Amino acid sequence: MKRTTIVFISIALIAATAGCFHMFPPRVNLDRFGTIGLIQLRSEAKGNIAEYATQVFLEVLVKSQPGARIKELGREDEVLRDIEANRLSPDALEALRRRFGVDAVIFGTLEVSNIRPRVDLATIISTLSVSAEVDAVLTARLLDTRDGTTLWTDSARDYKTVAQVSVLRGGGIFFDARDPEQAYGTLIRALVMRTTRDFQWR
Repeated sequence: MKRTTIVFISIALIAATAGCFHMFPPRVNLDRFGTIGLIQLRSEAKGNIAEYATQVFLEVLVKSQPGARIKELGREDEVLRDIEANRLSPDALEALRRRFGVDAVIFGTLEVSNIRPRVDLATIISTLSVSAEVDAVLTARLLDTRDGTTLWTDSARDYKTVAQVSVLRGGGIFFDARDPEQAYGTLIRALVMRTTRDFQWR
């Protein structure tokens, strides 16, 4: 077989193979929900991990669907206090709609449990922090502010080692890393990517 023929066949095979890879649109298109309010994820974990996770969540949404209108509303307790409510009831959602001009709202929880600090004397001396194995669950929900209808919900769970945390009395830990991306980025991004899969191109 001539070399030119082999080259032609190779190019044809590559083109055919490339044509097999298709991008599928997101299962949930955020554009159709109007302006969406994003409330900071709620968490019992001490420190900055919930704030960091919320920023990663927002980052993934914006990159996945650039046209979506997303408005950051702040921490849940502050938002509820602003509208004089104690929970996200249908009346509170309607108040959110009037106060912030949002047609839907995303909120959720980040639960961190089964914490096992890994004490390394050298690390403690050099950084004044320890690493720990943690079990984390991220749950998020999208509600219509007009009637409280659940428009979407998903969750993800992962177990990983995080770094640059402080041990509290009683065995708990405090997430206070100066660089959260380096300290808990792998855990949080894995949770967020799986939880938001319906919003992403596949």
